[in-house]
Formats: sequence, structure tokens, C-alpha cells
Amino acid sequence: MTKIICLANSYKLRERCVAGIDISTGKWIRPVYGQYADGRIPKQLSTINGREPNVLDILEVPLLNTSHGYECENSLISSGQWKFIKKASIDDLVPYCENQILYSQWQKSVPFSFIQTLQLQNRRTLQLIKPSRITLYKYEDTKKWEASFFITNNQQFKCKITDISLINKLNSGAKLSEECLFTMSFSQPYQRHLSEEETCWRLIASVIELSDIDSILFEMKRIGWTKEHGRSYLQTTYNKLTRRELTNVQTKEFLNYLKSLR
Repeated sequence: MTKIICLANSYKLRERCVAGIDISTGKWIRPVYGQYADGRIPKQLSTINGREPNVLDILEVPLLNTSHGYECENSLISSGQWKFIKKASIDDLVPYCENQILYSQWQKSVPFSFIQTLQLQNRRTLQLIKPSRITLYKYEDTKKWEASFFITNNQQFKCKITDISLINKLNSGAKLSEECLFTMSFSQPYQRHLSEEETCWRLIASVIELSDIDSILFEMKRIGWTKEHGRSYLQTTYNKLTRRELTNVQTKEFLNYLKSLR
């Protein structure tokens, strides 16, 4: 059994696509079903005690040391039941959040021909990022949602959202927090027109909303601050030992200060 932190449970061709971090290795894992070549798994296969996996669930998943598909993270599901162990904390995700987006020379999709030039172990298709300046759009004809956002080097990206929970939330009229993490993934190779080459489209497979206190840790990581550096700043500026001792006003002030640093 492989123990993972679930960081995505998204729609894929009426089924599901689950992904997360292998706790023992720190690497991404995408459980895949042997009868589907496109990475989706039957919804009922991952159901645990009548419910689907949620983001931040720590799960035990029966996996084989083999895979199929173009992505390096894929691992075939073996026989056995999925198990829920406990919930992970937001703090557990800090080591896995990246400042740079994969294959950043392409905004919406990456040519499959480029991915094929990479050795299999380098064909990364999953990552965790902290976006900024997020704008959401809904296409009335398809009812699908798309997000425009920026990352740390001021690059802009636009991606379809496949996060089940977020789609339901947005359809109900709720708003997305300004502070959040995205689990980014890619589609299967797709050719829109015969005149175009196959590309793998960027997808937002999961959104993890953050409190201002949570967001401070990710901003500290972005600028290279250690916890000791942060603690020293809090003591000097606010006479506090931890971020959880700050008032709401101080928390927002500290977060905005970190965001201003490059």
C-alpha cells in the first residue's frame, strides 16, 4: 500500500482523476486504472466508506510499481481497498509548492511533440503552485470554468478548472478566496483540428483555499525565508513569537509585507 496526500480529485471523461504526493518519497503519484489508457479511474474504485477522496486526505492506495501513459507520475492500481488514514495540514504542503510553472514557455497548452522528447522520468505533469491575481470565467455554452492567473515571475496563464468541489461551489454562486493553491495537471494529447499539432492542455485539477495565516508560510518559502527568519521579524516588529499570536490586522500587514518582497 502506498500512502499519499490527496491533492486532486477531478472530473475526467465522466469519471475521476486522483493525484497526490507519495509521503515516503515526496514525489507525485497519479493512480491509473489498467483498462483506461487516458488516466481516468472509475468513481466507485476510489470511494471510501461511501464518499470520494477529498483534498488533504491521507490515503492508503494499492499500487503496482508499473505504469502506462505518457506521464511520469502514473502508477497502476492493484487489487485492494483504498483506506482513509487522517487529514493532512496545510503546513504539510509547504515543501511541495513550486515558484515556477512547468514548461512556462507555453501559456495554455504544451506541444505533445515536446513532451515526447523528454525521458519518461522527466515528463512531469503535476505540481502545486500559489497563484495571484486570479480571475474566473464561465463559458455559458459549455458551462465550464476557466481561471486566469499570474505566478511569481509575472507570467500569466489561462486554464480550465476540473476541480469537482470548486465547480460546485462556483455554480452555487460562492466566491473563490484570493489566497489559495492550485494543483496543476495536463490533459491527454488533443488535436483540435487536422491542421494543428497535438497538445496537452493545462488544467487546474484542484484548488486549496488558504487563510492569511496559512498563506504567510508559502510567501516565506517563495522569498527564501526560514522559520527562524520569520520568527525574528515577528519578535522585532510585533513582539510576538509565532504568526498565530498576531491580530487579524497584523496578520494581513505581515502577509502584504512578504508579498512586496521579491
